[in-house]
Amino acid sequence: MTGAAATFPVSTSASATRSTPAWLLSVLVGAAVFAVGAVLVDGLPVGVAHDDGMYVILGKALATGQGYRWLHVPGAPPATHFPPGYPAVLALLWWLFPAFPANVIVFKLANALFMGVAAAGCFWFVRERFSMSNIGAAIFASVATLGIPTLTLSALVMSEPLFLAMLLPTLMLAERLVETRESRTRDVIALALIAGVSTLVRTHGIALIGAIALVLCSRRQFRNAVVFTATAVATLVPWQLWVASHSGVVPATMRGNYESYGAWFASGLRAEGFPLVARTVMRTIGDTGAMFQVFVAAGMPASVRVAALLALLGLTAIGARLMWRHARVSTVFLILYCLIVVVWPFSPQRFLWCVWPLVILFPVLGVREVLQWRPSSRHTVIARIAALAAGALLACGYGVYNVRGYRHQWWSSIPRMISRNVHPLLVWVATHTPRNAVLATEAESAVYLYTGRSTVPVGTFTVDEYFAPRSPGEAAAVIRDVTAHYRPKAVVVSSTAMRDAARELVLGTPPTFVVVDTFPDGGLVLIPKSR
Repeated sequence: MTGAAATFPVSTSASATRSTPAWLLSVLVGAAVFAVGAVLVDGLPVGVAHDDGMYVILGKALATGQGYRWLHVPGAPPATHFPPGYPAVLALLWWLFPAFPANVIVFKLANALFMGVAAAGCFWFVRERFSMSNIGAAIFASVATLGIPTLTLSALVMSEPLFLAMLLPTLMLAERLVETRESRTRDVIALALIAGVSTLVRTHGIALIGAIALVLCSRRQFRNAVVFTATAVATLVPWQLWVASHSGVVPATMRGNYESYGAWFASGLRAEGFPLVARTVMRTIGDTGAMFQVFVAAGMPASVRVAALLALLGLTAIGARLMWRHARVSTVFLILYCLIVVVWPFSPQRFLWCVWPLVILFPVLGVREVLQWRPSSRHTVIARIAALAAGALLACGYGVYNVRGYRHQWWSSIPRMISRNVHPLLVWVATHTPRNAVLATEAESAVYLYTGRSTVPVGTFTVDEYFAPRSPGEAAAVIRDVTAHYRPKAVVVSSTAMRDAARELVLGTPPTFVVVDTFPDGGLVLIPKSR
């Protein structure tokens, strides 16, 4: 994860690099990252990762003039789960390329382009804030955006690549602004608007607004802090009013995936209180540590993985000093962002991958600091050698992980697996149901997009599911609730978990559903027994 090649100071730049203008090198880095992303674009359907299909439905709703609504659900209820920034971009692309599913390739190419922009932004960020050489900045930007974590997100129709493409330039602007005592009001307002729009792409972007406001206050730029905060909040008000005025429009079992994140988290707090936060922090920290151990020491004995994690934490702590000194806003942003991640009862991986260049920048800066350290005593010389050796081993571990990932195409492994399961379901729906049918199913967004049928989910999403999967009985209760509310023509399931729930419905006492058909790979079609 840490590489000395990315930490060369300006004075060590090769003559060939000095002769290449920085702007041209940044363009080349961005183009190379985009090219890799474009080559990796696949024809897998959207909807297999759930959120990707939901984003596309919202983009279609906006592009076709039907408003910000869940088109697949009967009655097309207002959408309040995802902020509208990324769906608005998809809507523009849908308007330009209206033929579905051909336009899915366009959506994926757009994400590859966003990752290319993020790579160029990363180049300028580390070059400007930490005086990295052109070649060092180019190598770091390439490694940070072409790793498996960022490729996994850019290969899907997800909002993270757009957020990252906006985040890095915004942080650069923010760092400049807070260091300028006589910042113009229009610059403060412009920065606030950009930060607000970024938050409308990813809700966790609220940490960006908080970080800029806090650093402005710490530098006693109180007027700028007030102007910035007021403008950023004003940018978010219309969306918050929309969310507040459209709560409770779907059954309670659907609200986790169809209504606001805030309401979802608040419901968990009402049920458990502070113990929810405590056990979430313990779980997310453990999951984060396990993730990094896989990245730098996959397949190694437990003792080696723990040692690698400790070495990574040590280099991160060293790099944090440099980060704090030269990029105060970015440091505070990442602190606030990580605080949200650790208290949020959901797997932290996707959230951390969303800001991956900043995450791995800390240990890289740590190696750079150690490289420039000139110890005077024998013990400190040994410590320096040990730290550099640890950095080299961590870099090798991360390199091996990514080589394996490229070889096995890990960025699309989960979508490939899920799409194989979803395909028989789509075929059955398309060939056995009328176009005006309402179906309760697992892949509700994919079924709607590829067959045109109205759909409702058979699953729910609660904070408790981060800690333990639903039991078959609990899953069966969700199906009963949804079918009672929407009265779908049939319940169509294929996954192991949903088949277990179906058995509860069919074999329970008394049985409430009956199996009327099957399809390949274990698919079941059920209807309420009263029909």
